[in-house]
Amino acid sequence: MRIFSSQKFDVIIDKFQLPNGKEIEKAYVKHRGSVVIVPFIDKEKIIMIKQYRPIIGKWLIELPAGTVEEKENEEETARRELEEEIGYKPNFMSKIFSFYVSPGVTTEIMHVYIARDLVKTSQNLEEYEVIEPFEIRFEDAVKMVLDGKIEDGKTMLSLLLISQKYRDLLTHQLI
Repeated sequence: MRIFSSQKFDVIIDKFQLPNGKEIEKAYVKHRGSVVIVPFIDKEKIIMIKQYRPIIGKWLIELPAGTVEEKENEEETARRELEEEIGYKPNFMSKIFSFYVSPGVTTEIMHVYIARDLVKTSQNLEEYEVIEPFEIRFEDAVKMVLDGKIEDGKTMLSLLLISQKYRDLLTHQLI
């Protein structure tokens, strides 16, 4: 049963059967999914954003990200969000992994993209967004995560996994 609907998600109460046969009722957020993008300016630098998050009353350092809109695929969302939030269009994008944001509460799955060969356009923010893009060396961004200066989970996970799993790509300028 749907108990609330918004543009980005629905709140649902539903019954589920567990593997042990027990039936439970849970409320959860049904979400279309989202993307986060690591935009490389060159082999060493990325663009990040400083974004005001009114729900927690803080500025956070993050990677560009957003919700998949109706009739839009993940890559289209990633391209749209890059232009809206940082004012760049990518000539190359590659999805590198996906993860569930909080599977005990929501169906949201987030898809992580690397973008490169960026072409400058102009920022086109939503009315509720307060975002300041900035350039930073990729390794400095990773250090900020390790030093506790980045508190956003999607940003932390994306930067750390790319720094480990894709180190060879970064080193050999294949990104």
